[in-house]
Amino acid sequence: MSVIGIIGAMTIEIETIKDNLSTFTEKNYAGFHFYVAKYKNLDVVLVSCSGGKVNAACCSQILIDKFCVDKIINTGIAGSLNPKVKLCDTVISKDLTYHDVRKIQMKTCFPFMESFKADDELIQLALKVCDASDLEDFDYHLGRIVTGDAFISDSALKSSIIEQYDPYCVEMEGSAIAHVSAINNVPFLVIRSISDNADNNVDIDYDQFEKIAANNSAILVLGLLDLLSK
Repeated sequence: MSVIGIIGAMTIEIETIKDNLSTFTEKNYAGFHFYVAKYKNLDVVLVSCSGGKVNAACCSQILIDKFCVDKIINTGIAGSLNPKVKLCDTVISKDLTYHDVRKIQMKTCFPFMESFKADDELIQLALKVCDASDLEDFDYHLGRIVTGDAFISDSALKSSIIEQYDPYCVEMEGSAIAHVSAINNVPFLVIRSISDNADNNVDIDYDQFEKIAANNSAILVLGLLDLLSK
C-alpha cells in the first residue's frame, strides 16, 4: 500500500487537507506533530514543518525514515516572481533550487545537482487536476520554484533572484524537501499558490490573500490524492 507524505509549513496550509482525512493517529518526532490518516484507500502522513529549509529537511527525512513514505507532496503559499503568475494562481514545480546557495556550491558539493527535478508522473497528475479544476478565477503554471531562508519583500532582491534563476515563485521550504527526497530516491512534487508578489507591497498582498492561496493549493493536493487513490 502506497504511503503519501504531505508537508505544509504552516497550519493554515494543511488544515483543509486535514479536514478531509479520516482515522487519525498522531505521532511526534523531533518536535514535529505527524497525523497518520486515511484518504479513501490511501495511507497519508500529514505534517506542518514550520518555516525554513532546515525544518523542512528534517521533517522530510523523518517521513522517509519513520513512515516509509513512497511519495512526498509539499503544499503551501509563495511569492510570485513572474509577471504572468498572478495572486492566487498555482505553480506546479518543474524543478527547484536554492536562491541563497551559490551555484558553484550546488555543482561541487553532494549531491552535485544544480536543481532538483520533480517527479514526472506527479506533475502530469497535478496538471490533469488543474485542467479539471473549478477554480475558474485562477490560473496554473508549470515552472521553476526557488527557495531561501528569507521572506522576500524587497523589489531589488526580487529582481536579482529573477535575473539569476528565472523562477515562477519563491518560498522557504520546497527545495529542501526536494533535496532530501532526491537523495533518498523518493518521488516528490511541490505545489504553491501565490499569496503575494514578493515586492515592497508584500504586507498588503499577504494579509489579503494568504488564506485563499493556502486553500487553493490544498484543493489541488486533494485532487491529486483522488487520482492517486484510483
